[in-house]
Amino acid sequence: MTLPPQLTKESTSDQFTPKKEDKFTFGLWTVANQGRDPFGDVVRPVLDPVRSVQKLSELGAWGVNFHDNDLVPFDATPAERDRIVRDFKQALNDYGMVVPMATTNLFFHPAFKDGAFTAVDPSVRAFALQKTMRAIDLGVELGLKLMYSGVAVKVLIARPVRIRLRP
Repeated sequence: MTLPPQLTKESTSDQFTPKKEDKFTFGLWTVANQGRDPFGDVVRPVLDPVRSVQKLSELGAWGVNFHDNDLVPFDATPAERDRIVRDFKQALNDYGMVVPMATTNLFFHPAFKDGAFTAVDPSVRAFALQKTMRAIDLGVELGLKLMYSGVAVKVLIARPVRIRLRP
């Protein structure tokens, strides 16, 4: 079978090339996904968030979204956290990118195996609240205007909560 020429070679058009004014955004959890799934461990190396910002900007993206731990690892020391945030903020500035939305990872850590805000254990709920407050602070530090939190009971009921951080 012979394919028509338009199907055998890639063609591009400036008409569909993303531009900053299109305001495309991508989540760090999508571009830096390590390929972990229920049947195996990671298959790709960690991708530096600064590199993600650089490459997304080159591809025409306007912004980048993240869960708190997509940017700052759960076990980062305060000094590591400050360095990561400083470098990420500099990359946003250098590449003309913004953070239009961020959220809190309240599902990966084993402490949240029975929920976060919905956990029966009050210490887990308190931990979830503190983690969320730190994530809000992180977002504000990066110029965030909208914080998103998906409050879920197992996976059956999800209620989005949007918190306006600045007018």
